Amino acid sequence: MGSILKRFREPIFVVALLAVPFVIFFVKAKKGRDLNPVDKVIVSLTAPIEKTITGAAFATLDVWRGYIALRGVREENLRLRRDLLRSRSTEQQTTELRLENERLKRLLDFTDKQAPTRLLISRVVAVGASPHSHTLRIARGTDDGVVKGAAVIAPEGIVGTVAQLTASYADVQLIVSPLSAVPAITQRTRSRSTVKGTGDIGRCKLEYAARSDDLQEGDALITAGGQGFFPQGLRIGRVTNVTRKPHGLFLDAEVVPAVDFSRLDEVSVVVAAEPTPPPAAPVNEPIAGSPQ
Repeated sequence: MGSILKRFREPIFVVALLAVPFVIFFVKAKKGRDLNPVDKVIVSLTAPIEKTITGAAFATLDVWRGYIALRGVREENLRLRRDLLRSRSTEQQTTELRLENERLKRLLDFTDKQAPTRLLISRVVAVGASPHSHTLRIARGTDDGVVKGAAVIAPEGIVGTVAQLTASYADVQLIVSPLSAVPAITQRTRSRSTVKGTGDIGRCKLEYAARSDDLQEGDALITAGGQGFFPQGLRIGRVTNVTRKPHGLFLDAEVVPAVDFSRLDEVSVVVAAEPTPPPAAPVNEPIAGSPQ
């Protein structure tokens, strides 16, 4: 017994010290007596600690409740933002589809007016990034009946001609290319000239316009037509910067294309017209009353 007390004397001493205050508290609580001076000193010393611990506990609880509330608000904000983005995306898609339908309807109306010319509608899939780019790519190729040199047009006017081909795609050389030359007619005076590309995406130059022609700023130019060229009567652009030199046969002028090549989404390709079936051979019907 003595060995056990000796071995555990320190834990027993600590437990005894902790037990004495609790015993005194419970005894005095049952008797309902007033606190003695020692108790008052103990209470006054432990009150600030108790107040601090209690305040910290309630503050921690308030912080936790605030965190839970803010987390709920944050999740609600995230959900509302996702809903807003989804709504805006749907609205943008709807607007784009509406605009595409309007463009296609206008293109189909334009195509119908070009009869008997056969047109093939195509989507523009790439435009040169450089301001001096002279080509664009369309999603039609030899598999669709497109041939090299085919004219490419839009409702606003002419675009260019097919320069390179694959089975599914075609590269179109724009009329602003230095390699392009389009026979033209001034719509007002019916005088003839040639619209030549300059390499500038927004300018062509007018060649072989007679100095005596009554050519004025803003005159509209249309295609003259002919074998191997654009169909007749399509818009090319308008005349600007007309200059008449005191000598020479021709005047100088520039042409602003009717088409904004950087904003094309769909175009029409002029393909070979479907062959007209030969007329049926006449059938010799027997004349009534004639011998069979």
